Amino acid sequence: MSEAAPGADFESFVLKTIEAFSRLARAQAGDPHSAEDAVQDAYLKLYRRWDQLIAGHGSLTAYGRTVVRRAVIDQFRRNKRMVLTPVRELPETESGIGIPEAAYEVIKEGIDELVARLPERQREVIILCVLQDVSPAVVAQRLQIKEESVKRYIKAAANNLKKSINEHSEEATA
Repeated sequence: MSEAAPGADFESFVLKTIEAFSRLARAQAGDPHSAEDAVQDAYLKLYRRWDQLIAGHGSLTAYGRTVVRRAVIDQFRRNKRMVLTPVRELPETESGIGIPEAAYEVIKEGIDELVARLPERQREVIILCVLQDVSPAVVAQRLQIKEESVKRYIKAAANNLKKSINEHSEEATA
């Protein structure tokens, strides 16, 4: 093992044995996903003891096959303990903020319409700070303005949005 790259030996071992270990795991596990997990677990266990294994005088490939077999058995035992419960109905998909997707689309349309009515600089600041969650300091750097100006634009945009919402709600009730 060279001092410059201690993981190089392990990497070449993995490249040399990955196909054989994968075939072995698939033959024992039956499920390709469980087999893949078992091979990854086996390589992790081998990597943790790599220095000790190289110092020993046994066959690394033979030892690796044994580790893979045991990893498949461990994987089987873990999966056997899991209780799978079938889902009767799929839940309604939710947006990233936790509301139903259909409602989110309606709200997003309304927000986009309101934001589009703002003056250009206020719209830029609101899109970056509020909708994309970028800090005012970063927005100030991007737009090459002072951070205080960004905060003023946010405040002005919030006031304009409140006015637009109030006007829109008065029209809807009338």
